[in-house]
Amino acid sequence: MPVRLAEVADVGERRAVLRAFPAEVPHGVPFFVRIGLVATGTADEFEAAADRVAVFEIITITPKRINDI
Repeated sequence: MPVRLAEVADVGERRAVLRAFPAEVPHGVPFFVRIGLVATGTADEFEAAADRVAVFEIITITPKRINDI
């Protein structure tokens, strides 16, 4: 199924998504620790990084929406 990515511009929305990341995707936390984005991987650290991280919404493209791109 085709998808498109839309960047989440609102920093408040990015904070909410990033705050949830350690609980929703715990196996992804070590990557962000290794690259130095967060020190230990707490929800607070991820939330604080919202102004430095791009967050994208994954939008499923239905046949009707393909023409809207």
